[in-house]
Amino acid sequence: MPVDPVCGIEMDEELATIHEYNGKKYYFCCEGCKSIFSRKPGKYSKK
Repeated sequence: MPVDPVCGIEMDEELATIHEYNGKKYYFCCEGCKSIFSRKPGKYSKK
């Protein structure tokens, strides 16, 4: 199961909000977490 990189919640991939950054998909529990990620993706993205 994917984990939201902002809040750490595990979620069903089918219910997640998806955002692609540097060719990798990131899964979010809500638009709020996606928005936080979008402002500072380097803080949350895995290298």
